[in-house]
Amino acid sequence: MKKKLTAIFLCVALVAIAIVGASLAYFTDTKTAANTFTMGNVKIALDEADINGGESRVTSNSYTVMPGAECPKDPIVHNTGDNSAYIRGKVTVADWTAELAKYFPDYTGELKDSLILLVKSLNTGWTVESADTAANGDVTFVLKYASVLAKDASTPAMFNTVTIPTAIKNGDDFGAITVVAEAIQSDSFSSWDKAFEAYDAQQ
Repeated sequence: MKKKLTAIFLCVALVAIAIVGASLAYFTDTKTAANTFTMGNVKIALDEADINGGESRVTSNSYTVMPGAECPKDPIVHNTGDNSAYIRGKVTVADWTAELAKYFPDYTGELKDSLILLVKSLNTGWTVESADTAANGDVTFVLKYASVLAKDASTPAMFNTVTIPTAIKNGDDFGAITVVAEAIQSDSFSSWDKAFEAYDAQQ
């Protein structure tokens, strides 16, 4: 009799376990959100008026000059990309350390301010941040554009003219002036300075 009861109890226990196991079902559902990420871009163009009278703006000009000549040169930066950007200009004057001493011997100001001897003044929004001298005597003036340049917008010209030194003589080889524009996205940066610290760090 004892054996039969044990068997019945075991059967009952197995049934109870089976019922408990069957009750462990969950209501479930799944949803998927598909996101598309489109990459933006930073892209700029740099040009200036054609001194030969062409209607289109150009990326370079060649000048035949005389002492004291005031040559038109108006470099403008255009934001042609999808994102707003901070802008920096770099104006390199070839052999400027020697030419500054030769043609402007009385100049006593800071090197970074000597660009004004050539361009007279910068336009609204532009300032000279620094001047870096290369081993060969070239000087690169770093120009800051104060505002964020929006998509499809353009800066004012950095300057409007370049004036040839009056002390230049026949046979003198006045150095080339090269203008470069650089841009970095304005998103994620609190200022122009922070943006170009990051720009320089990744170069």
